[in-house]
Amino acid sequence: MAPELTRLATGIPELDAVLRGGLLRNRIHLIEGRPGTGKTTLGLRYLIEGVKAGDSCLYLTLSETAEELHATAHNHGWSLDGIELVEMLPLSPDAPAPQSILLPTESELSELVDRLAQRVEQSGAARVVIDSMVEIRLLARDSAHYRRQIIALRQRLTQMGASVLLLDDVTSDPPDFDLQSAAHGVIALEQMERSFGAARRRLRVVKLRGGDFQSGWHDYAILTGAVLVFPSLIAQEHQRDCPPLEINSGIDDFDAMFGGPLTAGSSTMILGPSGVGKTTLALQYALATVRAGHDVGYFNFDESETTLRSRVVAHMGEGEVENDGSKEDGEHPRHFHLRRVNPSRISPGEFIWSVRRLVEDRNARLIIIDSINSYLDIIREEKSLLPQMHELFSYLSNMKVMAIIVGAHSARLDTSKEPDALSIITDNIISLRYYERDNDVHKAICVLKKRQGKHATAIHALELTEEGVRIGARIDVADREAGASPLEA
Repeated sequence: MAPELTRLATGIPELDAVLRGGLLRNRIHLIEGRPGTGKTTLGLRYLIEGVKAGDSCLYLTLSETAEELHATAHNHGWSLDGIELVEMLPLSPDAPAPQSILLPTESELSELVDRLAQRVEQSGAARVVIDSMVEIRLLARDSAHYRRQIIALRQRLTQMGASVLLLDDVTSDPPDFDLQSAAHGVIALEQMERSFGAARRRLRVVKLRGGDFQSGWHDYAILTGAVLVFPSLIAQEHQRDCPPLEINSGIDDFDAMFGGPLTAGSSTMILGPSGVGKTTLALQYALATVRAGHDVGYFNFDESETTLRSRVVAHMGEGEVENDGSKEDGEHPRHFHLRRVNPSRISPGEFIWSVRRLVEDRNARLIIIDSINSYLDIIREEKSLLPQMHELFSYLSNMKVMAIIVGAHSARLDTSKEPDALSIITDNIISLRYYERDNDVHKAICVLKKRQGKHATAIHALELTEEGVRIGARIDVADREAGASPLEA
């Protein structure tokens, strides 16, 4: 029986989670991507983690200088102490000058491969980064020649017991798969430019020979001092046993319309045009949850933080909520976690990871997304709103978390279009609308769906007051005949 392969931490905990524990020890791994995707940063992070673990570390650079590598590390606030940096020219300084009118000879490539292997052997390093393989490929006469030399290098490095990262620029289209087939593991990095906003970075593990890993694409971000990976969500891997939880809105007339409280694990969509009171109703549930002693995560895509805080404090009575007196994020009470999200600067994976952190680290029992229309702008290029949100709703349900999704639309409910299509996979739908009467604009509210029980089907007047939401009388036929239907824009 073959010995079980041990794992090496990469220095990026979330990447280790994707790799089910880290890279394989004493194996050759390839990190490939176009220039600017962060290959060098990832390689440095891998070696810095090795120094912390007590491993001897070697960085062989065929492209950047040692000074440039130190500058990169300095920009992140990292120290490269304990890492041996060696600049390796593609040709030995003692080699004769190449003839520019001739192709590289086989000896030039084999000499460079031999020098690389000898340098690793001399250092006795446990962790090695070779940057970049494109410089080696340029010396190859053809694909077969290149592959033979790479396999020879792999065998020599493996015999030395080194755990190696090969960094490679993907510059050809279609890409060359010779290096992928020769390596034991392959991680592909990708950078996608948007029409507006920050570029999106994502990675996937192409293969990990002899080891398990989480397949698919995972968003990542490179920040000053950190590489953050956001593993894609697999709802079935997450379960949580919690005491039953039911939350009423605190508006007796509305709770009677809705047929009772929100229940743990349920998802609710609040639909309506701009300004009709969707956010106010969602915050009513947030306030009730906080007053019950539970944490709430509020992801705000649209309103400024100052505006939302003002509405919560002035109109929702948040300042009167009792807690242990501790504060976070400046003036925010302990149970209410406001997260202002900029749609142009965040990826879908990062957003879902932020939701998970509030659920798993803060034990949040209610998550509010306001509004789903702005979230659509993040993932529109993927055309995958329903699959992603279904996975998120399933995760929240498994974790016994209530979800409220705010969606803006100005027409009748149309489940064939976004964001109304989300109503198919939510448990409850609350619809808010405008209507006209006596030359005045009024608001109306009704419950269109509730899976967990019965609800009232009547349409009622809705008023937004200084005290919050107030449900008025039922709107009868005479009211509707006096103006537009309350279910129309």
